[in-house]
Amino acid sequence: MSVTGTERARGTRRPSSFWLHVDGELKEFWRSPITLAFIVLMPVMFYVGFGLAFRSQADEIRLVGEHEVTQANLSFGGILGFALMSVAFANVAIGLAIRRHHGLFKRFRTTPVSPATVMGAYLVNTLLTAVIVLGVVTAIGLLGMGVTIDPARLPQLLTALLLGFVCMAPLGAAASLLPPNADAAVPMVNGIFFPTAFLAGGFVILPLGDTVGAVVDLLPGRPLALLVQGALSESGPVWDWSAVALLLAWSLLGTVAALRWFRWASEREPRGFGSTRNKGKGEDEASSAAPRGTGE
Repeated sequence: MSVTGTERARGTRRPSSFWLHVDGELKEFWRSPITLAFIVLMPVMFYVGFGLAFRSQADEIRLVGEHEVTQANLSFGGILGFALMSVAFANVAIGLAIRRHHGLFKRFRTTPVSPATVMGAYLVNTLLTAVIVLGVVTAIGLLGMGVTIDPARLPQLLTALLLGFVCMAPLGAAASLLPPNADAAVPMVNGIFFPTAFLAGGFVILPLGDTVGAVVDLLPGRPLALLVQGALSESGPVWDWSAVALLLAWSLLGTVAALRWFRWASEREPRGFGSTRNKGKGEDEASSAAPRGTGE
């Protein structure tokens, strides 16, 4: 009897290719000290710093637009948005750019594994990481920072975070196309991530001018901050539909851009030793003239 037949006879089933990829993504992510430091620990350290700085003012009420929100909840909402953008945007953009440059995704394309399995497993790992980071931040806020969450507005908070993930992950995939190589990925992505996160007004309300404020209001970090602040507020509108529409518009834009221009390999991908010398001049010219599509 074959191994497969034996497994069926015993009522066991081997994990599918998708879940094997998810398991591999999780192990690779959580075994990387650099990734853990910048993606997981950085939001926690930021929250401890901001939370302790405003701990004495935790119960003071702040007026944010049409909402009244405590300082503790305002800082908590800011770190939730920051952590979500760190995991779903910066992590995705940097991770995909590095993998593309080193040819990891191109090697997957030479196997029978479907592209949906490869990218699906990567996004599942990103979602699970976001849940873990947000859970740790929430535990710190509830246990030590004076955060209070109205049970009636908890579904709104979870929905806002889900919308944020649906928006930030495609934008991260699209932003991964900007760095020309792996070395440029971290500074270029962080150059977009940090200003967007801080200007969103999640931690503190910055006195922006009319022109800068109008531009910031259109960036994806601002509607996410508004939805999270509304869910954590003491009073005010329960739902901001204009912010929902703006998040969905950014999500659609990121998805279209990622699908249209996504590449499995970088033009600067390192080649095998001696591959250039073994090519003839005519083969080089034909290779450089060949069109590059999404299946590269």
